[in-house]
Amino acid sequence: MSLLFSSLIQILKGFKEWANDNPGFLTVIIFSTTLFLGWVTGIFKSLARRPKFKLLLSSGPTFCCTFDTGEKSNNHPTHRTAITLYLTIRNIGKAPSSFRSVRVGYHNYNLKYRFLWCWLDCTPELPDFGNSVGENLRVFPFLLQQSCLHSREVPSYLREGEEATGVVYFEQEEAWGNFKPIVQNGGVKIKVSMRDVFGRKYLKTFYIPSVSIDHARKYNPEFGNFIKLLRTKKPEDRND
Repeated sequence: MSLLFSSLIQILKGFKEWANDNPGFLTVIIFSTTLFLGWVTGIFKSLARRPKFKLLLSSGPTFCCTFDTGEKSNNHPTHRTAITLYLTIRNIGKAPSSFRSVRVGYHNYNLKYRFLWCWLDCTPELPDFGNSVGENLRVFPFLLQQSCLHSREVPSYLREGEEATGVVYFEQEEAWGNFKPIVQNGGVKIKVSMRDVFGRKYLKTFYIPSVSIDHARKYNPEFGNFIKLLRTKKPEDRND
């Protein structure tokens, strides 16, 4: 053991003498080490300055509704599912950024897809959501489009600590049989997927109430009919 220790001391002394005789090499080593540490520090600072979004559901029109359409497909009665979320997006990161798109997924009764997520995209060009508060009408702003009855525009560019809250609506094409969300204890398990302008994805799972079509239409009389309205609307009317 003492022999090994002595050998190590001799090696260190030899390296010290060699370094003293070759100051240029030692300068290169110091410079390279400094450059490497600066690069690593810059990476950590860059990572620390990234935006980070948090998804929350606020009180308001947040629910799922599956209802009969009164129509048939291949002699099967059809139904339609629509989901509305009063969603809050909060920037809890260390840099500003914008959010770009929102999707929602659910599990359905169909055994083939029971453990997969059935994803729905937002339905655009909607009438406003609202509910009566005494003699007044409370209007809920949209998150991804301009409201007709609400003067305040919801920002999509969020600085550190800022948040945006608005309605996001999803409507599915007519379906039949078991192709509908699983309802357990009066609620539906959903997953919200949001992407920012850099393409980063943020996911959050929620349980939201399952309600009747009558309850849903208290917030919007055209709830569940938006796809039909878009198909019957004239192209020149869509630009109004």
